[in-house]
Amino acid sequence: MHPRLTAAVLLAIACSATGGEIRFQTERFSAVVGADALWRELIETGSGDSLLARNTPIALAQVGGRTCAANSAGLAGDRLSVGFSGADTRLEYAIEQSPDWVTFRLRRITGTRPQRVTLLHIAVTPTEHVGLRLNGAWNDRAAVVLMGAGRQTLGRPARRGGWTDLAAVAQDAPGPRLEQSAAALIVAPLAEIRQVLAALAAAYRLPTNLAEDGTPSKDTAAARGSYWFLGFAEAEVERVIEYCRKTGFQQVMLSSNAWCTSPGHYTFNTNRYPDGRESLRRTVARLHEAGILVGMHAFASKISKRDAYVSPVPDRRLLVDRTAVLAGDLSAGDAAILTKSDLREWPGSPVARQKVWEGGIEKHQEVAIGDEIVRYESIGPEGRWDTFLGCRRGAWGTRASAHKAGDACRHLAVDGCIDGYIIDQETDLLDEVAGRLADIFNACDFDMVYFDGCEDVDRRRFDYYAANFQAVAMGKFKKRPLIHKGGGFHHNLWHSFTSSATIDQYPGTYLAYLRAGGRIDPWPTCKDHIDRTAERVAACHDDLIPGELGWFGINPADGEYDGLQYDEVEYLMCKSLAYDAPISLQTSFARMEQHPLTEDILAMIRRYEALRHHQYGRAPIAGMKRIDTEEVERLKPAGKDFTIDTDLRDAPLAVETTAVVLPESREVRIDLGDAGDAAIAAVWHCRGRDGQLTLDGSLLPNTAAIESRLLDESDRQSMVHKADGGRFVLPVDHRYRRFVFRGAAASAVRAALQSATFEVRPPERIWVAAEDYADSAGAMTKGSAAGIEDTGAAGDFIVCAGKIDRSAKAASYCEYRVRIPKKGVWTVWARVRYPRGGDMSFGIVPAGEEARLDGNQVLGNCGENGGRWHWTGRGGGVTSVPPGSPIRFALEAGEFVFRIYPREGSGAADSNPRLDVMCFCKEPDDLPRDEQIGQ
Repeated sequence: MHPRLTAAVLLAIACSATGGEIRFQTERFSAVVGADALWRELIETGSGDSLLARNTPIALAQVGGRTCAANSAGLAGDRLSVGFSGADTRLEYAIEQSPDWVTFRLRRITGTRPQRVTLLHIAVTPTEHVGLRLNGAWNDRAAVVLMGAGRQTLGRPARRGGWTDLAAVAQDAPGPRLEQSAAALIVAPLAEIRQVLAALAAAYRLPTNLAEDGTPSKDTAAARGSYWFLGFAEAEVERVIEYCRKTGFQQVMLSSNAWCTSPGHYTFNTNRYPDGRESLRRTVARLHEAGILVGMHAFASKISKRDAYVSPVPDRRLLVDRTAVLAGDLSAGDAAILTKSDLREWPGSPVARQKVWEGGIEKHQEVAIGDEIVRYESIGPEGRWDTFLGCRRGAWGTRASAHKAGDACRHLAVDGCIDGYIIDQETDLLDEVAGRLADIFNACDFDMVYFDGCEDVDRRRFDYYAANFQAVAMGKFKKRPLIHKGGGFHHNLWHSFTSSATIDQYPGTYLAYLRAGGRIDPWPTCKDHIDRTAERVAACHDDLIPGELGWFGINPADGEYDGLQYDEVEYLMCKSLAYDAPISLQTSFARMEQHPLTEDILAMIRRYEALRHHQYGRAPIAGMKRIDTEEVERLKPAGKDFTIDTDLRDAPLAVETTAVVLPESREVRIDLGDAGDAAIAAVWHCRGRDGQLTLDGSLLPNTAAIESRLLDESDRQSMVHKADGGRFVLPVDHRYRRFVFRGAAASAVRAALQSATFEVRPPERIWVAAEDYADSAGAMTKGSAAGIEDTGAAGDFIVCAGKIDRSAKAASYCEYRVRIPKKGVWTVWARVRYPRGGDMSFGIVPAGEEARLDGNQVLGNCGENGGRWHWTGRGGGVTSVPPGSPIRFALEAGEFVFRIYPREGSGAADSNPRLDVMCFCKEPDDLPRDEQIGQ
């Protein structure tokens, strides 16, 4: 929509009487451009402040590879004509003016056609805040914005030394041509800029996202809500509700691969959502009943390689980013494909300039010829680089075929994340796919969308296409306001987006970069990662939109990685409090259950979430004051750790902390802070082991008293004893304990902690002999009953005496009842033998779970075992070395009932897998050995 101009609503646009100056006058500002196309004036009317920093050209044009600056300007009626130095190019703009802005719309181009233009360019004085997506600069008095008046115009701001350059740019191809590109110049007091931007969006029908009362989604309370990012089944919805309760979250986002097996046609995963769309609708409805908003994590710019758009015939509407030509005829069986083209920049060429390929280079080593997709191993020969070598024909369900010399070889643009192909947005495939996604979204009544993979678009016009596919899909979603997020926040989505700043979780995002061929040195810490995200949140503030601290992973220990720690979570939550930024947690039930610190991590998050919503007035806590504004600002700088104390003063207190290193055990983590008349020490064991920390009381004043507090406020205890000759003995385990040292200086407490000794308690183990099952069914029996002896077994063992039903439809199992002495995370190891070697396995299924015998119900599957007895958790197949990954369960004290099922084997009793002993270990790193059995 282009607003029609009438004398009743518009102010005059006129040439000045002197010097041929062109004046643009609105109720809010006046702007002047000289006949030489240089800006001469920009004045905010209300204050009279001059906001022009430099006399820069009004426009730039890229002609024949050169950038030419505007050097002449003239006005005739409502048409502005601009010429350029060193080129015969001339741009003609239609001027559209309202009381709040002036819009410059490119109507006509004469002379040499430019490849790109900077439609509008101005240097302004505000530098305090520069919104990279807003394309605006502002301070506490005024804001200047160049806002695109259509999706083809993009913003390019840059903070310079002492001023800010604002630029609105467009390009000629691919996609929409330069004509009709438009940008509006807006100047307004900061307090009114949102109102003006909303009016502009309405006038030009830009993609908006408003509540019924006209409030933009970015200004709603939901924009400040934290959320879970989980993959869950319909049957797991009650677990989702419980985890929301544990953190105080009221939003959850469902990952795409949890419900969808193939983006494109969006085929349902009926293993997790048995009734397809209806299952998904019921799941969303149940979460709504619990007061939880539900988001869809979606891929809309790409197609899975396993989708019907690819197999058996690849759709011709997929994006092609490289081409070649066959040199000769090709049979259906040829493994080398010679071309007449230079392939040195194709993936797989050792001399290609591109070294990092998303998801790994092998996903990109493909070529489409006719209706066949071919996967290749490399490009050669050296020096010629014209042949695809090691070809595997008929990939992804296509048919290996003969082809003729001169046939086109197409490289379909690949997304290495889902392993898919990118849509050509200049075809109708985008509208088709977005329509299919919207049908599901609308029918299931989702409240939020996260468009992932925004980087996977045609790079020749990246910002336009990364925004375009989101706008197309948003135009088909019916609910408003909708929480709109995505991997790409761009200028022409400013009016639609709700919040931004997500980064993939730590350490996964860095590991993915390494797998793609990148290098990272030095390796960032978790807190470095949080600081990187916090910088993006601060940038969102400059863009006048909320920022988000996420996605943040809750990951257990793995090798040298200790898993997520309490100080890292508290660091995150203090940044969240400082910026009023919601967090998002990307993890899985299994990973949380494997981490001994999970429960207190969630309790800490819930505590800080309540503090944040209290601080900013959304959910006040009765009887609690707010944190002083200066205290909140102290939380923002990178590299500084804090804890928020709510007990020592009448208002929450930000206490800066630093780590105390215990020489005898670096696995004991201590953060110490000085709270004035008390010192606060947070203490825990990073791997969740139980033990005690002994302090020399002589290093503390005689009047010192120690009180320990858990995150569960109902569980407090004071520890003031000095047993055993004046020593303090403090418990240390998986819990986050805060010890408050009253009457002692922080320096004295630090000295006492640094000299403390830590003693680990002997590991707790529960041994379960496999022959001691409480019940059995089907073909599962003892080895002795099957007439099988095994001298390597630690007593009798269990074995399937016949054929194995991997579907578990025919009941065949041994059931066990184990007494768990204390609540916590327990690790289960099993001693097994596969007589024929290989990657065999059992199933382990807790009572109440449906027996699927896949995923987290697999026990064993470590192929490198040599047919010997070995301890195992869960492996990954034929190349996995025992014991594999630990199997962990979060268990309550009391009886734990589970079943062991046969899952793989030859089907004969004498060669089927055997299991003789299981061990439940309280310590997460405790791996039993044969000589310890029964101890």
